[in-house]
Amino acid sequence: MKRVLFLTILLGGLLFGSSMHATYKIEYGIFGKMGVADAYLTKKDGRYEIKMVAKATGLAKVLSGGRVEVYGSKGRVVDGVLVPESFSKDIKRSNKRRIKVYTFDHERKRVTFHEENYKDGKLKDEKNETLPYYAKNDILSLYFNVEKIIGSCREPFAKDLKAVGAEKRTGRVRVETITGGAKDKLKRSLGNEPCYLKVTIFQKLFGSKGGELYLSLNDKFVVQKALLKDVIMFGDIRGKIVNFQEKK
Repeated sequence: MKRVLFLTILLGGLLFGSSMHATYKIEYGIFGKMGVADAYLTKKDGRYEIKMVAKATGLAKVLSGGRVEVYGSKGRVVDGVLVPESFSKDIKRSNKRRIKVYTFDHERKRVTFHEENYKDGKLKDEKNETLPYYAKNDILSLYFNVEKIIGSCREPFAKDLKAVGAEKRTGRVRVETITGGAKDKLKRSLGNEPCYLKVTIFQKLFGSKGGELYLSLNDKFVVQKALLKDVIMFGDIRGKIVNFQEKK
C-alpha cells in the first residue's frame, strides 16, 4: 500500500504555474485502481505552498485501514526556484496518526524535525532530531525544480541529488533523462511525450529493482504517465493524470 501512495507523491511533483490542481490515479495489474492523489500548488508574493493528499481506494483502502497521507512543502520562490522552509507528513491509518514536520536551516546547512505519534486521538510520544544529512530540497520542491536542474530533457543527464523524504539516511534520489532507443522502448507504456525521466528512489518500500520509476512529461513538464516496473508480487504499477486545472 505504501508503494501506491508514495508513487502518487512523485507523480504530483511535476507541475507548473501560479495556481494548479492535478489528480492522478494508480493501478496494479489485475487489481485495477488502488490509489488516488490530488496535488495543489499556489504561488503568491514570492512564496509557494504545495499540498499532496494521497488516499487508498477499493481493496487497498480496506487492507490499509483507510490510509490517508498528506504531504506539504512551504517556502520562498527565489529566481524561479522553490526554496523550502518546511516539509510535513501527516499519515492516518485506522486509529493511528503520525505527524512529522521538517524545518530547513539553509544557512547552517541542516534539517531538523519534530515527530508526534497518536493513538485513538491521544498523543503517545514525540521526538525532536536532526537529520544526518542536509538537502536543499524536499521530495516535493525537488520535482518542481527538476527542469532547471536537468536543463534540456532531450540531452543525456544522470545525477544523484538529495531531498528530504527520499532515502532515509542520505536523502539520495537519482534522476536520469531517457533518450534515443531507450525512449522508443517505453512509448507503448508511457505514450508519445517529449520528455522521459527515470527516477530512482533508494527505499526498501519499493519491491522493484531499486525503486526505478519511469515518467513521461508533456511540453509544460507536467507528468502524464508513470510506470514502476516488476514490483514483487504485483508486476507493474501504473499511474496517469486524470484531471488538470491551472490558473495564471
